[in-house]
Amino acid sequence: MQSMAAAIGVSVPVLRFLLCFAATIPVSFFHRVVPGSLPKHMYAALSGAILSYLSFGFSSNLHFLVPMLLGYAAMAVSRAHCGIITFVLGFGYLIGW
Repeated sequence: MQSMAAAIGVSVPVLRFLLCFAATIPVSFFHRVVPGSLPKHMYAALSGAILSYLSFGFSSNLHFLVPMLLGYAAMAVSRAHCGIITFVLGFGYLIGW
């Protein structure tokens, strides 16, 4: 990994991010063929957690968990306004960190 990162002139964490970013294409392709709504949600959650772990480490999943829970809570409270609620709370969380 070190030699490949040096060959393209980036650090190893940046190379890991680029590889995971490129891996989202085949991962999203397989999402299309997963049957059913619940399995699609589970596949998306699991693949997203794995790719974020590989890109940024374990703490990133904990930081992604808060905005996701805020989004689901906003859908439970007010489905009509959940987009703006999630936007405000999610970006408030990100700005706070």
